[in-house]
Amino acid sequence: MSSTPYNSEDLGFMDASLPAPEATPIVVVDDEQPVLDLLGKVLEGEGYPVAAFASAQDALSRIAEGGVSLLITDVRMPSMSGVELARRALEEDPDVAILVLTGAADAETAVESFRLGVEDYLTKPIAPDTLVEAVDRALRQRRQQLHRHKFEVWLRAEVDKRTEQVVRQSDELERVSVATLSALVRAMEAKDPYLKGHSERVAELSENLALQLAFEPAEVEEVRMAGLLHDIGMIGIRESVVNKRGQLTEEEYRHVQEHVEIGAGILQPLPHIGRTIDYVFCHHERINGSGYPKGLEGGEVSLGAQAVGLAESYVSLTESRAHREAYDQEDALATLRKGSGIWFEPRVIEALEDTLRAQHASQNVRKKLRARLPSPELCCPQDELSGSAYLMPASSSNIAVVTDFGRSIG
Repeated sequence: MSSTPYNSEDLGFMDASLPAPEATPIVVVDDEQPVLDLLGKVLEGEGYPVAAFASAQDALSRIAEGGVSLLITDVRMPSMSGVELARRALEEDPDVAILVLTGAADAETAVESFRLGVEDYLTKPIAPDTLVEAVDRALRQRRQQLHRHKFEVWLRAEVDKRTEQVVRQSDELERVSVATLSALVRAMEAKDPYLKGHSERVAELSENLALQLAFEPAEVEEVRMAGLLHDIGMIGIRESVVNKRGQLTEEEYRHVQEHVEIGAGILQPLPHIGRTIDYVFCHHERINGSGYPKGLEGGEVSLGAQAVGLAESYVSLTESRAHREAYDQEDALATLRKGSGIWFEPRVIEALEDTLRAQHASQNVRKKLRARLPSPELCCPQDELSGSAYLMPASSSNIAVVTDFGRSIG
């Protein structure tokens, strides 16, 4: 994936140099006016805008307004201690830098101050040069903290953006990959008149079974995709075996069984299709252990694989083959009911029954609707009927039973 060039404006925050003093407001708090006057004179001489307060509460109100770069506070004040002011100031603005001044060094207070995030703990009286150096260090530390914070925000945004790009590309790859494989399946089936459309019918029924089994939407799509691609591995089976009209030998049957492993191998480089690969690999497994390729039993055979396997069995039974006629729906269902609890879990068989029952009910509704319509030949010439499925002659092969459950039956 080619990287997106960075916009220099986006990375402007990476300049960690200090802003000009006039753009760096400082709040000074001390209950002694001479100290306030001295601090203000020194800092204003360096170009800093200074707001001096004898009240901690007034200083806190100014910090709450925003835009303050540095707070310099005395420790011992009548209404609020400097440590408490520092704590509340950081709650108002986590990015404000703080220096604490004290006339009496106290190790416990110093430890508490540093624990809060104070940049420095200084003792009075303080020389002007020492004050200026301490202010410069504190502002640099603040600038670095702001730089790190902005960089982290930018980095998270970049990661989110790149992740979104990867997801979009992955989705596109999935669509292209599945579309290509689906086209390959259709091309394979087109060579055999008995199999044309087989995988699409299996996909529709697999999807309907997954819906009946209350799968999540993403799982339903994985099952549908497995139904569509369940026989992709047949591309690796010898044509002499695939096209054989008579009974297969034991060796030939074992060779045909390899198609599930071949199919899973073809799909393996496409991890974005999720459990579809497992469903393709296991759709011939049966819960009594009689299936292949692993002879899995019971709960080892996932519901998704059972749904695809049952859909494939039903569709195959209701399709004609060179050696037999198609089963009607009732006979096919009766045959599969015998495998309830043996080949497939009873709830999967019940899902098939519910699906077919819903399709049958929908077909009856469609028949009743058609019966109420006048004959199309009496309404208009035949060449004007092509736009309406309802008005096409009942004998037309273009009339599809369109229901919520597809049109694989009927």
